[in-house]
Amino acid sequence: MKTDLKKLPFFIVGCPRSGTSLLQMLMNLHPNIAIPPESHIFERFSGVFANYGDLHKSSNLQLFVKDILHDKRIKEWGLEISVAEFCTQIKIVSIKGVVSLLFELYAQKNGKKRWGDKTPQHAMYLKEINKIFPEAKFIHLIRDGRDVAESLKRVPIGPKSIYKIAHRWRKYILAFEEFKQSTDTRNWIEVHYEDLVQNLNSELFKIFDFLEEDRITVTRNIPEIEIKKQYIKSAALHNSLNKTISEKKIGVFKTKLKRREIEIFEYVAGDALINCEYEMATSRIFPIKIYERIVFFIEDNYLRYLFKFTNYDAFNLFKKQINYDLQVKTRKLLRSIKNY
Repeated sequence: MKTDLKKLPFFIVGCPRSGTSLLQMLMNLHPNIAIPPESHIFERFSGVFANYGDLHKSSNLQLFVKDILHDKRIKEWGLEISVAEFCTQIKIVSIKGVVSLLFELYAQKNGKKRWGDKTPQHAMYLKEINKIFPEAKFIHLIRDGRDVAESLKRVPIGPKSIYKIAHRWRKYILAFEEFKQSTDTRNWIEVHYEDLVQNLNSELFKIFDFLEEDRITVTRNIPEIEIKKQYIKSAALHNSLNKTISEKKIGVFKTKLKRREIEIFEYVAGDALINCEYEMATSRIFPIKIYERIVFFIEDNYLRYLFKFTNYDAFNLFKKQINYDLQVKTRKLLRSIKNY
């Protein structure tokens, strides 16, 4: 099935643990939409795009395509195509042309007409994405940062101190807020996780209308689609995707986080919480003490990694992430030498 070139690409972003995987699963139920596993393509290639030089030069184009197709993240998509064959299918020789074809092939593989990307970390690369895809649409999923913190503290990825988690969540919120100021309001939409799980179909209708796609209704039980199976392999991160969509995780921080943890989060990110229309849970917020900062440092730089080495699932995810990062660093070094 050929992709519909009139349908604009779209990007789903948001702070990790905000429900972007859930939204991806739901949108993949649409007969026209295909969103592959996280590409991280701008995160992983942002620093080397320019190093490939003029892509109209055959050797440069082939090297770029080879790096894209051999990227560990992209290989998880299961595309079976050679560099030579890929190059013959590129409509416009450019970074945009290569990236577009990559996603189009995934959409075609899944019998869909339109592609989207869901990589939470792309919230840090919005300007670059918009420069390459000026016509793109953006969906920002927002979740109460304190619930994000509760989730992050349970899983074997990301920062572990409430202080660093708060800074991270605030950074993501402000990144999209800044992007909104310079982007046409017709090209972005913000959706709250809480609204999504409480009013499932009405929120999805808003998104489908925004994307100019036909509305479909879904149930609270996500069926066994292929991409769901891929995420369930990382059970330590995505086990909730195997359950009925529930409102139970809304406000879970109130019973799972300590009072002082909530105070610290609101001390760091209270302005972003209020901007996102979340109510503050504390009325008095005391400044962070020196001994608390020492504890945060230990949590983020020692206990975080101790957990990775003492938990089987965490260790496997850690090894996987090291392989991802090593490939990026190696590629950046080699391509910078080529360009020297």
